[in-house]
Amino acid sequence: MIAPDKGRDVMKAMVIDRFGGPEEFRVADLPVPEPAAEQVLIRVAFASINPADWKTRAGLLPVVRGPFPMVVGMDCAGVIEAVGPGVTAFAPGDKVIAMSGLGQGMSGSYAEYACVPEMRVLKLPSALTLAEGATIPTASASAASTIIEVAKVAPGSTVFFSGGAGSVGTFGVQYLKWIGCRVATTCSTRNVDHVAGLGADRVIDYTKEDTKAALAEWAPDGIDVVIDAVGQHSLPADIVDVIKPGGVLVVIQNLLTDVEAYDLDSAKARGIRVVNNIMDARKPDARWFQVEAWRELVKGIEAGAIRTPPYAVLPLEQAGEGQRRVEDGHVRGKILLEVAGE
Repeated sequence: MIAPDKGRDVMKAMVIDRFGGPEEFRVADLPVPEPAAEQVLIRVAFASINPADWKTRAGLLPVVRGPFPMVVGMDCAGVIEAVGPGVTAFAPGDKVIAMSGLGQGMSGSYAEYACVPEMRVLKLPSALTLAEGATIPTASASAASTIIEVAKVAPGSTVFFSGGAGSVGTFGVQYLKWIGCRVATTCSTRNVDHVAGLGADRVIDYTKEDTKAALAEWAPDGIDVVIDAVGQHSLPADIVDVIKPGGVLVVIQNLLTDVEAYDLDSAKARGIRVVNNIMDARKPDARWFQVEAWRELVKGIEAGAIRTPPYAVLPLEQAGEGQRRVEDGHVRGKILLEVAGE
């Protein structure tokens, strides 16, 4: 943990001076940002590491091009330190979870303090610690937006959501069960029990089973929605064969593979809509991206119907190592960076 030691004027942060590998991170002293209108200043307790974070560092996110030195980090949990003009929903001292304003002209969350647009902040669910809360924002928002805004999943649908052991899959499977869907997912052998505990109706061990064949047996009448949360050609191109005519296949965009990984001609012939999870979720005001769907999923957490994923904690100074692990893949749940802690 990096403890504040220079007052409110200066904060410690992990920054990069150029795009590159994990070794680009360094500790820096930066001015503490001041919240503008409709912004809050959060004293960060924990920042989570998301795939989008290492892609930011590597220069793969078109919406994040600088300036340098850059503080990356898509989300955090912490305590409101100050509020800008016009903020009415929060006050100093509130414990919160937040999606950062990175990519919207603001810095990320790998720092002692972060300014965030008010609408991208929620109060910490009362039953959770700040560490547990830090696992929620980006992963749950991605899952919720994909399900609600992009796939437009109806309660009672039959859904395959791949990658149930990851943080996005953990939230996605549970939310789908909460709204009454029949759900299948994939994971490796070591995660079968964990994923089964999320309530999935069918857990496919991709190291031992053929995913397409298992799905065809599980849902002989076809699947309404397939959500690929893993990408990188982890599913066969002809997975569209198990989708009902008129169904949906959504690829959660990872910038490594996209919808072209699938048999688009076959999908078109059967009236299957194939789309990535970004296109249909865009908002005229980028601050609202994925926010409304995120709020719906967090209602399930507050109701006790959706639990947060397991997590490991590293010191903020080990941001590069944490990102390396996430980039390598096969992380169960989340990796958090401890800043101020609980």
